Amino acid sequence: MSTTRLHPRASVCDLCKDELPFEIPADVYKGFVTGNVVLFVGAGVSTESAKVLPFKLYDDICRELEILPERGVPFPDVMSTYCAEPNGRANLLRKIKDRLDYIHSFPTLHRKAIAFHRELSTVPTIENIVTTNWDTFFEQECGATPFVTAEDFAFAEIPGRKVFKIHGSIDSYGSIVATRQDYEACYERLSTGLLGSKLKVLLATKTVVYIGFSFSDDDFIRIHTALTAEMRGLRPHSYIVSLHKSIPKDLQEKGLTQILTDGTFFIHKIKERMVADEHMLSDNRFDAVETMLEKVLNHHEHLSNVSASKYPDVIFGMCYQDGLIDSLERTLALAKAGKYSAPAVLLKTIETYEVKILPEKEKIELFYLFQNNIRSKVISNNQIVEGTFQDPILSSDQQKSMNNKIESSKLEYWYANHLFVYGIQDVKDSSNTSHKFFFINKLSAP
Repeated sequence: MSTTRLHPRASVCDLCKDELPFEIPADVYKGFVTGNVVLFVGAGVSTESAKVLPFKLYDDICRELEILPERGVPFPDVMSTYCAEPNGRANLLRKIKDRLDYIHSFPTLHRKAIAFHRELSTVPTIENIVTTNWDTFFEQECGATPFVTAEDFAFAEIPGRKVFKIHGSIDSYGSIVATRQDYEACYERLSTGLLGSKLKVLLATKTVVYIGFSFSDDDFIRIHTALTAEMRGLRPHSYIVSLHKSIPKDLQEKGLTQILTDGTFFIHKIKERMVADEHMLSDNRFDAVETMLEKVLNHHEHLSNVSASKYPDVIFGMCYQDGLIDSLERTLALAKAGKYSAPAVLLKTIETYEVKILPEKEKIELFYLFQNNIRSKVISNNQIVEGTFQDPILSSDQQKSMNNKIESSKLEYWYANHLFVYGIQDVKDSSNTSHKFFFINKLSAP
C-alpha cells in the first residue's frame, strides 16, 4: 500500500528526485510512536503539488485577472480581487470544485494528489491532523472525521482520527476561506475562538510538524504566530518538512526547524523505522490479506456446491469461511484508518468462532457471533441460505446510548430452540463517565 517509489539516489525520476535523505529528530520519532504528534498539512502535498498539475489555482486566477504570478501578490488578495467581480464568489467556488473534479476524473492525477494521504493513512498513532486544504482526501483516504465549524469543535474530544479543516471544506461552500476578509476572520478565530483554543492545547502538548507549506506562505507564518503567540518560553519546538534549501532566520526564531526532504517520503521513512522497531506492521501485509481473501472466496464458492445433507461436516467449513471472509474484508476496509497496523491493538481483536447448531425437522439453523453481531445460516432442502439473520447485541441501556461498546460476549445453548448471549458492556453517560454492566439476552430461532 506504500506509494513512495524508491529509485537509485542518482535517479532524475520526477517521482522520487525530491526524496532527499534526512535524519529523523528524536522528538519527532517519539511523537509518532506515542501518538504525541500533530500534523499541519498544506496544499503542497495535495492538489497544488507540481507533481499533480503544472499550474496552480493561484496561477489560473491570476491569468484571468491578467496578473503576473511572478509579482507574488498574496493569494487571499488575488482571490479578493476575483470575488469583487460580478458573481465572483460563486465563480471562484465553481473553479475550486471543477479543479478537484478534474483531478479526480484522471486516475493518474488523483493517485499523485492522494499519495501523501495514502502513505500517512496506515500510521496507527496519528489522531490529529490540521489542514488548510479544501479537498476531502483525509476523510476518504485516512478515515478521518472532519471538524469544520465551531459547532463541530465542541465534540473534538470524541475518540478517533480527526482532521481540523481551518480553511473550510469543499463539502461546505459557506465554510471556504479564500479572500482577505475570510483570512482575517480565520486569524481571529485562531486567536480567540473555540477553534484556536483547541489547537493551542494541541500545540502546547504535542510535537508539531508542518508539511506542504512554503516559507514564503504568509498564511502559514500567520497561523503559526497566531497559535503560539501567547506561549512565549513555553512555545513547543516545531518542524517544517520542506524542499526549500534554507529556512529564513525569522522562522528559526519562531521555534521552527527544517527537515529537508519530500513530505510523502518523510512519512515513508518514519513508517519504515516504526516497522523495524515493531511499533507498527508493514503495509505489505495488506497485500497478503487481499490475496488470502481472493483465495478464501474461491474455496467458499466451491464448498457451497457440496451437498450439506450428504456431507454435513461441510457446514462447519462454510461457517469458518464466513468468519474468515468477514475478518479479511473488515481488515481491508479499516486499513486506511490505521486500525490494523498496530500490533498490540490487532492482537486484542483476534476472535475465535464457536458455532451453535439448532436442528429442526426440515431445516438446520446455525448461530455464531462476529464483531458483537449475532449471525446465522439456515440449511433447508439441501440449500445453504447465507446471511438470513444478523442483529447487533443490544441491552436496554445500550439502545438509549450512542457512546458504548461491548467488551466481551458469549453465545450459549439454553433450552429447546433458544440460546442466550451474555457479556460485559461499557456505557458512557451524557457526562462521558464510563459504566460497566453485565447483560444477558434470550435468542430464539426464527
